[in-house]
Amino acid sequence: MPLSRLENFLINTDGNILYVNPSDLDATDSFDNKGNSLTRPFKTLQRALIEAARFAYQVGQDNDRFDRTTVLLYPGTHLVDNRRGLQVGLTGGVAKYRNQNDVDVTSSTDLTLNSGTVFDIENAGNVLHKLNSVDGGIIVPKGTSIVGLDLRKTKIKPLYVPDPEDTTVDRSAIFRITGGCYFWQFSIFDGDREVFFNNDYGTKRNPGFSHHKLTCFEYADGLNKKPVTNSTQEYTDLQMYYFKLMNAYGTNTGNRNINEFPSADDFQPNSPEFKIVGDLTANDFSIVELKADTSGSPREATVTTDVDHNLNVQDSFRITGVGGSALYEGSYKVAGITSTRQFTYTLPADPNQDNITIQNTEKVVIEADNVTGASPYIFKIHFWHVRNAC
Repeated sequence: MPLSRLENFLINTDGNILYVNPSDLDATDSFDNKGNSLTRPFKTLQRALIEAARFAYQVGQDNDRFDRTTVLLYPGTHLVDNRRGLQVGLTGGVAKYRNQNDVDVTSSTDLTLNSGTVFDIENAGNVLHKLNSVDGGIIVPKGTSIVGLDLRKTKIKPLYVPDPEDTTVDRSAIFRITGGCYFWQFSIFDGDREVFFNNDYGTKRNPGFSHHKLTCFEYADGLNKKPVTNSTQEYTDLQMYYFKLMNAYGTNTGNRNINEFPSADDFQPNSPEFKIVGDLTANDFSIVELKADTSGSPREATVTTDVDHNLNVQDSFRITGVGGSALYEGSYKVAGITSTRQFTYTLPADPNQDNITIQNTEKVVIEADNVTGASPYIFKIHFWHVRNAC
């Protein structure tokens, strides 16, 4: 069989399996590699994770795919550059970047992935760490799984270990994980070569010191907005991550391009990434107004609650107590957020009333028992910590 035809059997065209093998002679993190072929794997886990996020992207608001990709790690040593990533803010409608020392580095920052991009994980100027969490750690996006082939021989080692004696250096993590992620069969070790250790990323040090300020797994924050100096708009850590990826896969990156931020903002966290299960609420929300807009398609209902609903797009809920207008009742997902007390959902057909007369029996019931979100699952992972790592 000709090699070109054989390769067709070795390529995963859907992008739901990405391969990482730093020992493979043909492994490369170059931009023209998608990592979905056994004949051309990625060299680093970080490169695979940003490609996993890219495979999940779809044009349009709140429709990115979730729980889609498995990253398969071959035996070997997998280095991760877990330094803090760039902050993203807006000033005068323009995206601005600030580094770990809160210095504006916009003029010297180009995240666009191309043939000249530095992907070398051991090069201090590599682009991969710039896409990390602003609190440190590589983000595992949109329910991605990381699966090793050999528990003992698939080794992950950090390149950043916070100085345990310097109070100006904050705690950090190796992974920043999201809902639906799955981790299986690999080992996490101490750093065993020179590592970054303080807020000056130009210097390294032998890692023969305590690793107690470095955790292995922490959540990527999709709820709390981060204040960014001189920014007129604040975003969560997860929002910043996807906005950075929008600019990494910008308009000059061929057929995989994404419209750049801030001209577009449709690469967003999925609700299950930061809401692990539906909210548990002591009291259901009372509805003070319920109406429908039947002028367009799809037909949309608008709900106004008596208190802040704290819902996000894609969250599950039930409408109860409407009575004769049964079409409004049932289980739905939030389609849009109008305000802190108002949201919309899509109706399956025209309702028999455009406006509901409120009888004080109408409720929004948050559905806590749903499968749209799931806790991250960490199974059969070894932690080899000689110096109190993790």
